[in-house]
Amino acid sequence: MFNTDTAREKIFVSENARTVLNDWFDALQERDKRFGGVHVNGRAWRAELRRAEPPYGVMLCEGYHALMGQLGKQMALKDIDRLALALFVSVAVHAKSNNRSGKRSFAAQLGEEIKGRTCLSALRFDRLQQAEEPDVFCRQLIRAVKLRGAEGVNILSLADGIFLWAREWQAREEHQPENIDPFSRNKIRWANEYISTAK
Repeated sequence: MFNTDTAREKIFVSENARTVLNDWFDALQERDKRFGGVHVNGRAWRAELRRAEPPYGVMLCEGYHALMGQLGKQMALKDIDRLALALFVSVAVHAKSNNRSGKRSFAAQLGEEIKGRTCLSALRFDRLQQAEEPDVFCRQLIRAVKLRGAEGVNILSLADGIFLWAREWQAREEHQPENIDPFSRNKIRWANEYISTAK
């Protein structure tokens, strides 16, 4: 039986892994914050990550490696997850806040009305959905996150969608069949969530 709850995370199901993501993002907002048991300058991390060429440039940054190390202790990471994490980090550093209010998914937040209009227009959402290469997908996501502005984004949901997209991208590159459960496919999940809030 298919699980039609498209807002529920599929990759980040471990509470410990979810805590690591939230703690890492929180650390980016502070000059002196504990992350992974050590004091870090999260603002310096954020500045360095924003200057790096997305998505591959962030793989050379301390903030990326700190997150990778802590996540690896909490969940089994596949090889493709290194790229997925680089995509997530490249995008998340542009988010103003971690918006978990109402537990709305990232894609649902893109369909929300902000200042009298849909946050991400249907045309831009279609462009995001049609992205087939990691660098294009990353650029489209950064634009979307910036449009959210002070409203912020659901960091856990963003990460989950990015990891799912990266795993699906790898499967396409290797000519593997799609998941038979349509509600497990990122495009369908995001479309369902976006449409649920878009006006």
